[in-house]
Amino acid sequence: MVSRRLLDLFLELARIDGLPGKEDAVAKRVFAFLSALGLPAQMDGAAAAALSSTSNVVCRVGGGGGLALLAHMDTPRYTSSTVPVVTADRVSADGKNPLGADARAGMAALLYAVERAVNTNLPLKPFTLAFTTKGRHNMAGAKHLVLPESVRCGFVFDAPLDPGAYTVSSHGVAQFSADVLGRSADAAAEPEKGVCAISIAARALAALKFGRHDAETTSNIGTIAGGSEPGTVPLAAMVRGQVRASVPESAKPVLDRIKAEFQAAAAAAGGAAAFKWSWEFAPYAHPADAEVRRLADEAMLGAGLAPVPVPAKSGSEANALNARGIAAVSVGTGVKNPQSNSEYLLLEHLAKTSDIAWQLIKK
Repeated sequence: MVSRRLLDLFLELARIDGLPGKEDAVAKRVFAFLSALGLPAQMDGAAAAALSSTSNVVCRVGGGGGLALLAHMDTPRYTSSTVPVVTADRVSADGKNPLGADARAGMAALLYAVERAVNTNLPLKPFTLAFTTKGRHNMAGAKHLVLPESVRCGFVFDAPLDPGAYTVSSHGVAQFSADVLGRSADAAAEPEKGVCAISIAARALAALKFGRHDAETTSNIGTIAGGSEPGTVPLAAMVRGQVRASVPESAKPVLDRIKAEFQAAAAAAGGAAAFKWSWEFAPYAHPADAEVRRLADEAMLGAGLAPVPVPAKSGSEANALNARGIAAVSVGTGVKNPQSNSEYLLLEHLAKTSDIAWQLIKK
């Protein structure tokens, strides 16, 4: 059964707008909440690096310890106009606006667990709480999050899974760009003097296979642009796409092939091609004996739940933490239809999510 205090805290947070990079009001509320409990809340100074109006809120309890518990502060849409509908078993969006539960359920669960611990004088492990900016946008807050060097494991409270489930692996996304340079010319008077950048890009793309490469690796072209007007041989063209893979080694051959085809097509036509790629977020996978999985399992069992380790269906801040060498998983919060006007959260799931956090931080 959910406590009235936890539900009220969730509803309070859900009413605060916090678009990605504009979570100032949310950060101020979290900072004030933690400070009122006598906890050492700080702004970590990551705003500039994250291109955000606010830094992450970080609270090192007992010096910070080896665990970090995270929730992101942003929602993709405004939530302040939503009139939540609370019934006997759930809280729902009003059908016109989102509830914001994809972000605020994790936040409320963490804050309530800490408040409950402080108010009951619960002996606590040293740990770090973090509330991040731009978690759903590009994970910029988590990528630039200032954490103690002692942190080894991270638990991100944002997965659209039922409480008890947590992610043990995730695909990564490698973003790539191919910029093609040809030679401009008047297409009517002297077309033979031109080198068509769009044609170069088209030849390269025609020679490539996109879609599914194997059970765990896919690629896609998402954007093509080029030229200036119909009567001019186009000087430049740009192609943007991505490769998704469960391990870095699977992405590399696909990216190498794309690069080679663009360079070959450009060289054959007398043009040039520049190819770049980088991980938007890298993949991760934790073996069965990993410390982070042991801690997750213990917390789930302590909360009366059966641990359910699953592969992630999409990236999360856990990817950003793993890329930094912090073994991290995303914890299910039970949110249904996230970010939609039909979003809802079972009250039992909200209570269990906070219980998981409680189990992680208590000695």
